[in-house]
Amino acid sequence: AKGKQRQDKYYHLAKEQGYRSRAAFKLLQLDARFRFLPTARAVLDLCAAPGGWVQVAVNHAPVGAFVVGVDLVPIRPIRGAHSLTEDITTSKCRSAVRKLMDSKGVASFDVVLHDGSPNVGGAWAQEATTQSALVIDAVRLATMFLAPKGAFITKVFRSQDYNAIMFCLKQLFEKVEVTKPNASRGTSAEIYIICLKYKAPAKIAPELLDIKHLFNVEPEKKMPRDVLGTNKKDKRQREGYDDGVTVLRKVGQASDFIWSDAQTPLEFLGSVTEISFDDEASVPIKNHEFTTDEIKNLCDDLRVLDKNSFKHILKWRIRIRKALSSSSQVTSKADGTVVETKVNDDDQLLQEMEDLTSFIDRKKRRDKKRQSRRRAKDKARKATGMQIDATEEGYGDPDLFSIKAIKVSCCFCIPICLTLPCTPQKVHHPFSQKSFSSKSSSPYYHLARQAYVDK
Repeated sequence: AKGKQRQDKYYHLAKEQGYRSRAAFKLLQLDARFRFLPTARAVLDLCAAPGGWVQVAVNHAPVGAFVVGVDLVPIRPIRGAHSLTEDITTSKCRSAVRKLMDSKGVASFDVVLHDGSPNVGGAWAQEATTQSALVIDAVRLATMFLAPKGAFITKVFRSQDYNAIMFCLKQLFEKVEVTKPNASRGTSAEIYIICLKYKAPAKIAPELLDIKHLFNVEPEKKMPRDVLGTNKKDKRQREGYDDGVTVLRKVGQASDFIWSDAQTPLEFLGSVTEISFDDEASVPIKNHEFTTDEIKNLCDDLRVLDKNSFKHILKWRIRIRKALSSSSQVTSKADGTVVETKVNDDDQLLQEMEDLTSFIDRKKRRDKKRQSRRRAKDKARKATGMQIDATEEGYGDPDLFSIKAIKVSCCFCIPICLTLPCTPQKVHHPFSQKSFSSKSSSPYYHLARQAYVDK
């Protein structure tokens, strides 16, 4: 929005009510929700020009409150407020604020405001980083002058540094909330962070307010593919290929797979697509009796293997590693020196076997727990008379169509039919057609009669 398109209702309201900028209504709306100005005896506004927030602080803070506005650009005088023309990133600014506080007998500020932003141009990424650094500078200044249980309000841009800023503020304040007032344009990326109840720590770690350390986010390490499929919900890879990789085929040497300790066997299998026996160190492995044609075929393309095939390769690795280690083979380097290969203990081999079998054991335990929870849930439902959800997995009554259930359901008719009236003076067959002519058509009559005859 440019020109007259930026003159919305808050622009006209600011003109009508005498505020120097429409941003004054942002602070008014924030204070109406969080109520931090009515109890503030001293307010410090950083990057205050042209002075809209200073005007709001003077009008809504208690009468006689100490209000100071600081900015690089000179601020026209405001009745009831003091202004300083300083750079908040320098030590000179801190000295000027402290000198003014001492002259007025003020020990600390109850509220510190920050609504600054760099000059907006075309380089959005650079501007967002500059504004984030400006926020940290404002936080550093606030920690020097803010009173315990004080409030800090700042503007930030939604960017990659947002989480780092939130982490920093949550270490210093008990309550941190994020909001966007209605006066803020919807097209703007700005949001406001309200920090309440300053903890006033005796010592703050230098790294917490160090921009280089705080915004230095290392990329998340990519995990190799889970070849045994222990993770059921695998998300699609949306980060592209690895840096420097231009092909989809990645070959690993058999010697690295057998002897290398830099990666676990599962990580190695998940990071390569083929195991090769071409290098010199892999020749003894290729010619060994344990390396069958089936193993070689499995190593040709790891991407098409299932879980059982990977288990077969892992078992082959343990067997051939143990066989070659027992003979303590000797290899020679290019310079002629002789190096004896490291002999591994049996404990390490047993540990590897336990790691391989633990995946299967975990799955069995999960299935067993799932079944026990289902049985307990069904038992509780039957005890309380709750209806079983037909959409649940495993829905169905196993006794619904059993012969035993049919026999039991037929026997309940006997007490009903035996209670039918009969003449006590005349002993006769209780199920004669004469006595129950009206009941002979009932299905219960035939069932009860057959049960009586059998008895």
